[in-house]
Amino acid sequence: MALRDLQDEDTATSALDAAGTGFSDVAPLFYNHVRGDDVVLKGKPSFTSEQAGWQIVRDGLTWNGTNVFGKSADLTYSFLQNVKSIPSGDQGFVKFSAAQEQQAKLSLQSWSDVANLTFTQVSPTQKATITFGNYTRDSSGRMDYDTQAYAYMPGNHSAAGSAWFNYNADTVRNPATEYGKQTLTHEIGHALGLNHPGDYNAGEGNPTYRDVTYAEDTRQYSLMSYWSEQNTGGDFKGHYAAGPLIDDIAAIQLLYGANMDTRTGDTVYGFNSNTGRDFYTTNSNSQKLIFSVWDAGGNDTFDFSGYKDNQIIDLNEGRFSDVGGLKGNVSIAHGVTIENAIGGSGNDIIIGNSADNILQGGAGADTLTGGAGKDIFVYASASDSSNTTGYDTITDFQRGIDKIDLSALNQNKDLQFVDSFTGLGNEALLDWDAGSNTTNLWLNFAGQTTPDFLVHIVGQPSAATDFIV
Repeated sequence: MALRDLQDEDTATSALDAAGTGFSDVAPLFYNHVRGDDVVLKGKPSFTSEQAGWQIVRDGLTWNGTNVFGKSADLTYSFLQNVKSIPSGDQGFVKFSAAQEQQAKLSLQSWSDVANLTFTQVSPTQKATITFGNYTRDSSGRMDYDTQAYAYMPGNHSAAGSAWFNYNADTVRNPATEYGKQTLTHEIGHALGLNHPGDYNAGEGNPTYRDVTYAEDTRQYSLMSYWSEQNTGGDFKGHYAAGPLIDDIAAIQLLYGANMDTRTGDTVYGFNSNTGRDFYTTNSNSQKLIFSVWDAGGNDTFDFSGYKDNQIIDLNEGRFSDVGGLKGNVSIAHGVTIENAIGGSGNDIIIGNSADNILQGGAGADTLTGGAGKDIFVYASASDSSNTTGYDTITDFQRGIDKIDLSALNQNKDLQFVDSFTGLGNEALLDWDAGSNTTNLWLNFAGQTTPDFLVHIVGQPSAATDFIV
């Protein structure tokens, strides 16, 4: 079976769905609801990520045989140089360009990162599991300006695993564009056994988001979807994902098992990334991220320090974050633990998980919640939390368990905790209110009687044990 995909198919219909049918009136953080459990959203059932994964692999087609789930696969691929005919009857064969080959390899890598798959390139004259080629005309010989690409699912027939791309499309000729990257990863998903999340296909009727099987069938959850993330409350502002998203990861791992060798060390995502993956990496405020993280171990960090927008960073598995001015654009796959987070210069909300988290809000008036675990709240500069730039709030400090790290503010190691400011400078004061169980942490560096630094804390930290100075 070949699954066809239109050129930039979601732009027209998703705009109608979002603006014309009421789907735009979504509550903030719609996408961080509890999935499944008989929840109904906008008239559609909510699926858990696992349920969505089974929906995406509902045909049970794998390279290990039909309905053979969870088994690893060693696959081959090739870039066709010439063909006698194209399986669909399309015409005008064009071989992959060097740029297409390079991006196809990166897209293959994004799938093998998350599942037990290996891909080995073979000669075009050898039989390969997955093959790549371009075409320019449809079966009638007419120049095709409608379809973006299509691919055949796993099987025993000669066309199985072949992926075909319309060379008339700008994003096919320029695969390093965001939509070009997504197209390659999407079609490879088909060639590996992934369906669209719903029973729709390019050229078959006029489906819209109103026809979905379940509410989370959008490009916020799956790059196999046709439908805009705006239908589920996200907003990517015209940007696209390049790698598998949260429900794609669930789906491909159902077919081939989870890759537990991927990024087992201490990995940084975002700024200062050491992932070696472009879709996990940014170097400027204008370079946006859309990803779902799969990480098999280590002590890992979300570093969104270079962004200026107000952000919501949630370290819990299965949850979404609003990063770099987008909404719901970063998620954490189930089974993944990210320990640490660094915010930017906006007013950020950072939510920890049950691990021992290190949370750093950066500049702006940030709200930090550690959750369970032995958490450390880090301050790198006096301007990170002050009356002038906005002070931070720590919402759940656990006395004797959590810590506040002021070592970067105490380079001379002469910070002293006092009962009241004396005007000497380099003094810290804890002002606890028993009625509300809240503490104001005041720091005075300049030798005045007014503080240079303030953090509002829910809880009562101990000056003797709860600070790293």
